[in-house]
Amino acid sequence: MARQSELADLTVGLLPLPDETLFSWCSRYHRLAANGLDRTTCLQLFGHHRAGTAHDFPARVGELAARADGKLGTTTEIIEQRTLLPYYLPFRPSHLGHEAVQALSGGGIGHLKYRLGLQTSGLGAAHPLKSCRVCIQADLDRYGWAYWHRAHQWPGVWICPQHRQPLWISPQKLNQLARFAWELPSPDARGSVACLGGVATESDHVEWLLKLAAMCAALPSNAAGSFDDPYRIGLIFRQRIAGLGMCTASGHVRWDMVDPVLRQLADRLGVLPELSHQADPLLLRSQLLRLLSGRSLSHPLRILVWMATWFDDFGEFRHAYAALEGPVGELDQTAGNVPSRPPMGPAVWQQSVLRDAIENRISLTAAARQAQVTYATMAAWASAAAIELPRRPQKLHAPIWEAIVEQLRQGADKDAVASTFGVAIVTVTRVLRTVTGLQDQWHTVRHARRRAHARSTWARIKGLHAYMGLKALRRMEPAAYAWLYRNDRNWLDASARDVPRLGATNHAPIRIENADARMALALYKLAVQYPKVQSWRLEVLRNSMPRIDRAIRAPERWPQTIKALNFILGRLEENP
Repeated sequence: MARQSELADLTVGLLPLPDETLFSWCSRYHRLAANGLDRTTCLQLFGHHRAGTAHDFPARVGELAARADGKLGTTTEIIEQRTLLPYYLPFRPSHLGHEAVQALSGGGIGHLKYRLGLQTSGLGAAHPLKSCRVCIQADLDRYGWAYWHRAHQWPGVWICPQHRQPLWISPQKLNQLARFAWELPSPDARGSVACLGGVATESDHVEWLLKLAAMCAALPSNAAGSFDDPYRIGLIFRQRIAGLGMCTASGHVRWDMVDPVLRQLADRLGVLPELSHQADPLLLRSQLLRLLSGRSLSHPLRILVWMATWFDDFGEFRHAYAALEGPVGELDQTAGNVPSRPPMGPAVWQQSVLRDAIENRISLTAAARQAQVTYATMAAWASAAAIELPRRPQKLHAPIWEAIVEQLRQGADKDAVASTFGVAIVTVTRVLRTVTGLQDQWHTVRHARRRAHARSTWARIKGLHAYMGLKALRRMEPAAYAWLYRNDRNWLDASARDVPRLGATNHAPIRIENADARMALALYKLAVQYPKVQSWRLEVLRNSMPRIDRAIRAPERWPQTIKALNFILGRLEENP
């Protein structure tokens, strides 16, 4: 047969080994099939010469599941049991988890790593292949194969939980020349990690790394969206620190007691390869403040590190999360709604105190003291429960108060409001949080305003420069494109469908099809947009047409074409 990839009715009968990754199974199949080229195996398994070779987030898993005829399980089972995706989903919304599974099932993952926060986390998006030298020999003796264990591949796992040995790394998938190759671990390929070289097997660092590895291994067993509320996570850690006596009665952190813990954590992070460059107590203090304030962290490993610092095991954190009843902000991408941003909700034991304050059995000040929070926090909780609080004005009398509320309802910036009325920004924030429904309305108005601005900006450049292609449009207005991509993706995709795709080949100039027709359409849109064009404006268009026509036929004159169109638009806007 001329090509191995053209085998008809190909069936896969190789069963996976315990805790084996999908990449490892494909590499074993490649050895057994005796295919000369890596792309041949990829074509046989995934129907594509490259898609599917990624060892962390492979694509076209649905095609592999169909060709394997159930030997590896369903598409969802393969993704959940053989890839690294489940590690990143519990702290993300459930809808993102569903979209991620669909991406791995389909033809490509696209911008999935960006959406999961890997590329903006400061930890990198790469996952080096790791193996244990003792496991390699044991697998060879038992199965005849040395294979990649998924338990070794989780970020943050650098000590083999079974043999307490530092893991080796393989340079194969980090080398761009071999990133599409099928590889298996070898006892001869030793790639030690520098920061783990001097760690003794029975040292405190190894015990901490094993504890962190156990939490990393327990995380993927939780469903997508299980811990996607950063407010609740921040409250859990704040309560944990307060339970250890490291907070004041008003809820402030006692840094004289927390700083020794941060110094110990910095020492431990020195042997963790992903975070060894951030082993600084001052940096850890700012990260802890971010965590306690209810702001999400971009990478699960950062949360797991703090979890290993303040909790004994993952089950303890999961129980504390389930015991809270906090709000979860949901973002409806299809409707374009802005997510609500409520303050951190009260814990179960604080809810009874809040109820007493709402029913006027105790004052709000006494309730804040009993709940061990500030008065502002208790007032925000009461406002979230649609309770109008009595005001005792000192500086903000009724007219000023009502004017500030009215400007905030219109979506004004807090610093602008503070400057207008001569008050502090914290005062404006207090008004925003204590007036019932004001904060949600403020965010909704600002979100709608930002969306309208981004849409109009994108529509303007697309109407004039669509012939340049999508990539060039993105470079012209990167901020508008990025905002629409993150917050209004459906509208952006619909708007980009009529943008021509510019095809390029090696050593060949870029070709633009129907450039004359697109330029004529742009001028026609200008005429439609300004129907009351006077004779002198028509003369501007008529005089510019030869210049534009010459520029169309010469790619090197495209900048002049853009300048001419901008000139026409500017002249027309002078007297609309």
